[in-house]
Amino acid sequence: MTAMSASRLSRLAPMALLLMAVLWGSTLIVMKDAYATMRPTDLLANRYLVALLAFGVLMPRAWRTDRRTMLRGLGIGGLFGAGQVLQGVGLATTPASVNGFIGGLYVVATPLLGAVLLGGRVSRRVWMAVGLATLGLAGLALNPADLSSGIGLGQLITLAAALCYAGQILFLGRVATAETVRSLGLYQVLGTTIVCLVVAAPGGIQIASGSHQWLAVLYLGLLCGAAVTLLQSWAQARVEPNRAAVLMCTEPLWGAVFAIGLAGESLTVSVVIGSVAILAAMVLVVAPARRRPVWRGRLARPEQLTTAS
Repeated sequence: MTAMSASRLSRLAPMALLLMAVLWGSTLIVMKDAYATMRPTDLLANRYLVALLAFGVLMPRAWRTDRRTMLRGLGIGGLFGAGQVLQGVGLATTPASVNGFIGGLYVVATPLLGAVLLGGRVSRRVWMAVGLATLGLAGLALNPADLSSGIGLGQLITLAAALCYAGQILFLGRVATAETVRSLGLYQVLGTTIVCLVVAAPGGIQIASGSHQWLAVLYLGLLCGAAVTLLQSWAQARVEPNRAAVLMCTEPLWGAVFAIGLAGESLTVSVVIGSVAILAAMVLVVAPARRRPVWRGRLARPEQLTTAS
């Protein structure tokens, strides 16, 4: 690959993460509708089984990879699956708005964990974007009336989910390469599927039935499962984890767009403020800095995680 084509791909990578966030945002309406007839654990199990089958059938060569890539993919997928399950468990005893806000705090946890565990420095520009994204997340996802619920077990479980998401973003950013994108994505989906099946199994797993449930499961599994995992693996081989976390955190913005445009929800002042803050954060991490090292997604030295101010 020439230097010019590699540069073009690097410029496309943030757009891939934004597309991923758009697809994630669209899941809110679909999942809310599906929960009326399916348990959350059953929906997750069905969703990732479909994603795994689609990935494995459409990209059969992805199964053949080295043991290291296989184990890394399973570990990354396991972290994401644990985050999905923990956030679902936390939702049982936590107001939905608080659960959504705390779950989205991976945007803060990612640079913090990166600095603590990997010894990397985080630029002022990235911290500004993280702060704006957190403000935007609060405006879009948090209902002030729910703040009186205090900090309980549900909130702590949801915070554990956010840490799982942050770990997944960091781990993927460290190991993803252009050569391992497909295999890493496939084994991620396998890892997530295993976690979801184990959690759903004790109560018996309900397989989707009827066109309504199958449409939801196919959409969530194919586009918001297999396709999104491939997009994230490809993009994080080219975008460092802290920037990736900010771009992925735009999910509530797109969720609000779908909720207002398709579900008829009202546009409030807090939604407007939150949207502007998230858009500002997005501009900060997408706009080119004067000096930025290339993120190659390998097991690099900690200093390679530094982003130019």
